[in-house]
Amino acid sequence: MQISKVEQYDFDVERRVKEMIAEYGYAQLCIDAPNSARPGFAFTVGLEHAHQTPELLAVGIAPQITAQLFAVCIEGHGKGTLDLASGNQCVSGLVQGCALGFRTAPPALVLKANAARPHRSQDIRALVQVLIPDDAGNFPGDPACDPSVAMAQDADWIVAETAN
Repeated sequence: MQISKVEQYDFDVERRVKEMIAEYGYAQLCIDAPNSARPGFAFTVGLEHAHQTPELLAVGIAPQITAQLFAVCIEGHGKGTLDLASGNQCVSGLVQGCALGFRTAPPALVLKANAARPHRSQDIRALVQVLIPDDAGNFPGDPACDPSVAMAQDADWIVAETAN
């Protein structure tokens, strides 16, 4: 086999993050969990500076849905329907027919989010995880929550040590 051409992936993530923050007030970063049964996760960057609120985190939710959830939460915060700085809470009225849960993320998750941006590793000081309920309206952490919903949104795996 002979290689005739090598193409390089030349995408400057940090530049794109700055552009998104300038345009929207925040950027969403998605971290996939390739070759894993674990779901990926996404978080925002820029909310602390633009809105003086914790950044948002979602685990096990498709990036497109996460983008919509983050936008709804940020809009709700701007309208006074939601106070993202309040941490642990359940809020109705942001998504029609569905409550959203919010949980303050532990420091280990903040460190992990910062580690995803090694050149800007101190930008995030606080994270709030956005939780969606199961079909019965139960949130992860509630013993009645559907185990598959709870497991998909379990953020503990993000900071768990991995075996080599």
